[in-house]
Amino acid sequence: MGKLKFAPYVFGLAAAVVFGTNPIGVHAAPVTTTKFDVSFGDLDIQGKIIYTATEEVASPFYKKGISTAEDCVMIRKEPSVDSEAVGKLYFGAGFEVLEETGEWIHIQSGSCEGYVSAEYVVTGKKAEEVAKNTDAVNSYAKIITDGVEIKAEASDDAAVIATAGNEEILEVLAVIPESDWTKVNKDGVEGYVKNQTVEVGVAYDSAVSMEEEAQREAEAARQQTTDTDAQHTTETEQTEAAEEQTETQEEQAEAQEELTETREEQTEAQEEPTEAQEEETQEVEEPSLYIEEVSETVWATDPVNVRGAADAFADRVGGLGKGESIMRTGICENGWSRVDYNGTTAYIHSDYLTTTEPAEEEPVYNEPSSNSGLGQQIVDYARQFLGNPYVYGGTSLTNGTDCSGFVQSIYANFGYSLPRTCTTQSVCGRGVSVDELQPGDLVIYSSYGEIQHIAIYSGNGNTIHASNWDTGIIETSLSYSGDIYCCRRIVD
Repeated sequence: MGKLKFAPYVFGLAAAVVFGTNPIGVHAAPVTTTKFDVSFGDLDIQGKIIYTATEEVASPFYKKGISTAEDCVMIRKEPSVDSEAVGKLYFGAGFEVLEETGEWIHIQSGSCEGYVSAEYVVTGKKAEEVAKNTDAVNSYAKIITDGVEIKAEASDDAAVIATAGNEEILEVLAVIPESDWTKVNKDGVEGYVKNQTVEVGVAYDSAVSMEEEAQREAEAARQQTTDTDAQHTTETEQTEAAEEQTETQEEQAEAQEELTETREEQTEAQEEPTEAQEEETQEVEEPSLYIEEVSETVWATDPVNVRGAADAFADRVGGLGKGESIMRTGICENGWSRVDYNGTTAYIHSDYLTTTEPAEEEPVYNEPSSNSGLGQQIVDYARQFLGNPYVYGGTSLTNGTDCSGFVQSIYANFGYSLPRTCTTQSVCGRGVSVDELQPGDLVIYSSYGEIQHIAIYSGNGNTIHASNWDTGIIETSLSYSGDIYCCRRIVD
């Protein structure tokens, strides 16, 4: 077992980390000791493990993390993309780290335990930095004693600017591991409290299991039915009120003998087209959709949306890239195909499917005859920022940006106003195939049919993009970022 060496007065606090709870409690207290060697086992007290107060341990996100996926990342039963999905971790949702194993992280979030790809989450100090730029995650401090003084500065001699009582919750602005103080905010007043007077935690949304997701969808369907019934009731009440008003008008018309006959004729003239419309409506009934049952593998001829019903206006539930295969379970008479999409019944328009497996072809990259084109100018400009940092949610080409922020800022320099996310950028301009790519074109990547990344094609089979925290802005091969969802040309 590893050893920790303690020197007299070398540090001023220790962080007591309680595992298995959400949020995690971090309780800091002053420490003085003589120099001796002590093992982790020596420090195991009532199920708590005391660690040296490094910045990582002092962080509210120690052994914690949050999702940075644009929509969500799947939680797998085993560390493999082919493993069964047990839940979804939406953007900003948090988790407890059970074990980190390179490309996969073993986590616990809500009722879900499993593995997530490390590419779509951040942990520890990185999670703390991301949390500062989102409202989905908050740090808090719970007062654990009465009459706690809030100081103007991190000093015993500083002026008292406010007080807080037991169980009161304050916003955490910073945990200062090298001192005995935590910076907090109480009702707009910023100050410092002693570490031993508070427990610091993190509040965030948990993962959603596949069963909970199905329950949410069912509840949404029930709510939609309830809303429809309520609307029908309202329309019925309005109709009845209108009929009562008509009856009142008829009674008044009877009192006016000269106008009665004229009003009755007008009423009959208004009712006749209404009755004709009602009869026509009753005659026109929407026939049920006939589906021929099949079981066969088909391939996408182009990038295509997967929808929840056999209708172009139905909700999009995912997508297939060109050449990707899927199991077709039925052929609809209206030109759609019923498919098994990740274990769920969904629909794809049959015009985008073929039963012939496409042959793999080596892409041929068409390069422009001259480097003076606007597309090449965009690439040359983008190369100036190689090596600059990646920051999730950022748009600064020098101080930090994410993939879609990089594309947006590069094109803005040439007078193009692109939307903010890679999903919305994926429909800008016009579509081109991989073998038609030219410098300056956009390459959009997906994971399991969902758009996750975007890059700028730089020529010779390469792209420039803001990749991740570790690499920043880099130039790599076209296949570096995974499956290509589609390609778009902004500059013609």
